[in-house]
Amino acid sequence: MKPSQNAPKLLFILLAIVTALFSIASAVLMTEPGQSLNLPREWIVTYYDNHWLLIACNLALLGWLWVLNEKHHFWHRILLSLASVGVVICIVSANFLLAAFFPPAQYDANYVTVAEADKILSDQEVVYAVEINGDVKGYPRTHLEIPHIAGANIGGEEVVMTFCALSNLPVVYNQDIGHGKSELGILIQAHNNLVMVDRQSGELIQQITGEAEFSDQTALQSYPNDMMSWASFKTLYPDGEVFIYKFDRVVDDLLMTLFEAPMKKQFSEEYGPIFPTLDLADTRLTNKEQIWGVNLGDAQVAFTERFLKSNPVYAFDLAGKQLLVNYDPTHRIVSLYDQPDEATMAEIAQTGQLPTQDLTKLPMHNGVFWMVWSHWFPSTELYN
Repeated sequence: MKPSQNAPKLLFILLAIVTALFSIASAVLMTEPGQSLNLPREWIVTYYDNHWLLIACNLALLGWLWVLNEKHHFWHRILLSLASVGVVICIVSANFLLAAFFPPAQYDANYVTVAEADKILSDQEVVYAVEINGDVKGYPRTHLEIPHIAGANIGGEEVVMTFCALSNLPVVYNQDIGHGKSELGILIQAHNNLVMVDRQSGELIQQITGEAEFSDQTALQSYPNDMMSWASFKTLYPDGEVFIYKFDRVVDDLLMTLFEAPMKKQFSEEYGPIFPTLDLADTRLTNKEQIWGVNLGDAQVAFTERFLKSNPVYAFDLAGKQLLVNYDPTHRIVSLYDQPDEATMAEIAQTGQLPTQDLTKLPMHNGVFWMVWSHWFPSTELYN
């Protein structure tokens, strides 16, 4: 090689290394390997906030490599073409892969009758029931694992069921997250909880907190849902509708097979969390115990099923707000109600049961793993 070629060759090699590292680092950060390495959530947010600029930079680096190579012929075109394919794969993985694998069903969710769903679901299947103004829809857990998001008009309210399998957490939100009509999808998970993205506004939403990342919106409007078995749902709501994911893509069966073993570990006390991003500092309960949590923004409380079985109707104060939690032992349903008055409390004290008059039901976090709840809400109270 002529001395005059040493500098361009060195530049080409350095540029190739930088391009490769840039591409690989982006793909790792914005996919599951990044969470396996416990990379900070702030890095994810920063990447997403600048992702179009970073994609442009990545492509510019690749283009510069091609310009240098066309001038000096350091690599065979086939080799550089293969390297370019690798860069493109990394860009797609970092920015578009999860959205392709896990398409949301916000506006095209498939609902069937209880009779039709009964042909598909076993009695032990976990179902989340959403009742608004007398209208009821059920969401089987296994049918939420791929889309993570299913929208509907329930009782006149445009809502969206969101589900994080890693947290074992369903949360129902209003489809308007503060920017008008939303188009929610999956960005990634952070600290074993789903991070959603609104494709319309670019907003990021942390599912467990309901907080927006880039606006002053501190918490989205949420709605109650009840966790129960399919046997209970079809008994309580024979006229309800049920969300059924069709599993009609070839990749669906592959995804369910790939995630079967990891999800078994996520539910087993023998293993830690799949992604080592939780501090696990709060040992008041075992990591995988499922709790019912209440989040009022500045204060949180968690209930174990043991406590609720012993106290099926329990009044408590959280951040100055009088609340009432009820446990239905027949269907193992936990419900939260707002501010019972003195007459209502007197009736409860006398009968030990909920009163006959209507109470205002409030949202709870149903069945969420203690390790996830205590990580996001380290100051939580606990009734055990």
